[in-house]
Parts: sequence; C-alpha cells; structure tokens
Amino acid sequence: GLMWLQHGGNLRHTCEQNDGVSRYGWLMHDGENFGVQEIRDEGLVLRTEFVKQPGGDHGGDWSWRVTVKTEGKGLAPLLSLFFYVATDGQGTLRPVLENGTRLAAVAGTAEELGDFTLTFLPPTGEGGEGPKYASYNFLAAGVPGLHRLTDLVRHSLRESSVFSPPGRPRRRFFGVSSTGGLPGEPPRGQLLLHQVTLE
Repeated sequence: GLMWLQHGGNLRHTCEQNDGVSRYGWLMHDGENFGVQEIRDEGLVLRTEFVKQPGGDHGGDWSWRVTVKTEGKGLAPLLSLFFYVATDGQGTLRPVLENGTRLAAVAGTAEELGDFTLTFLPPTGEGGEGPKYASYNFLAAGVPGLHRLTDLVRHSLRESSVFSPPGRPRRRFFGVSSTGGLPGEPPRGQLLLHQVTLE
C-alpha cells in the first residue's frame, strides 16, 4: 500500500469524501493487467500506475510507479511517500536494507503467493533522469490488524529527521522510527514500511 504526507499537513492513507482531497479516481483500468489512478490533494498531484506481466503460478510480476508533481509556485514542499507491505496473521516478511537505512526490498512468504520479493527503486527526476536526492527511513513493526496501520504509522512519526540536499537548506521532517508498535495491542501481523522523503 501507499500513504503520503506533505510536511505541515496530514498523513493520508485513503481517499474519502469530505477529507479535503479535491479529486481522486482511476483514469484507466482494465480490471486485470494495468491501471492509472490520479489523486489531487492540496496542490499535489499523485499518479499511480501499475502493470502486470502474466506468468508463474501466482499471478505474474507486477510493476508499480508513483509520479508526484506540485501545482503552484514557491518553495517545493517536502513530501514523504510511505510504501508498505503488511501481513495479517499469516506469512512472514524480511527487510533487505541498503546502507542500513534504505529499505531496498522486502522478501516474504505468504500462503497464496509462496516466496516473493518486492523491490523499491530509488526515485528519479522528471523524464527518468538520474537519481533524485531523497532521505530514507524505514519501520519494522508488529501490527494488531490492518485496520490499525494508519494509527501505527502516525504513532511512530518523530520530528527528528533532517533533509539536507547538497547546496540547499537543511529541513526537519517527520520520519518513522526503525522499530515500533502500538502500546498494549498484541501484534497479529507484520508491517515493513519504506519512507521516501523528497522535494
């Protein structure tokens, strides 16, 4: 799944009527192999695209791309995208870390899928040129149920991370701590979350 946070705004996980998201919905979707969705939220345009390549025993290989643009002028807002994988009582997840801070992949096993790997590529600039500067945080936590994911992530956010792109001012942002859970709520499943913060 995907959550997002414009720093200075609210953590978003779902699009609901009356929550301030101005527009959202599928632009294209064939119900099976591909889809394009657009979400407009306070000057931010999020576009998610997926394509499925059939094959294997468990539905094929999926690729997913998220593109973000801002509408308006001024200082580019800091944005965090939270990509996550969660289990609900069955299956196992294992983080694959790069440099100890970036969740490069999630290796897992699930009853329906068997063994799987989900890989997170570094962000690129517009037109796919070069890697874009980003800060990374990750969270590994026990989760009492999928209905508590938003609360769990909100509970783990701390304003202690620093975004320091070369040659530009340093900015503080809310980053997830590396481990956590909800106090007093026993875990039923696992959550691995990859936070990418960029301008």
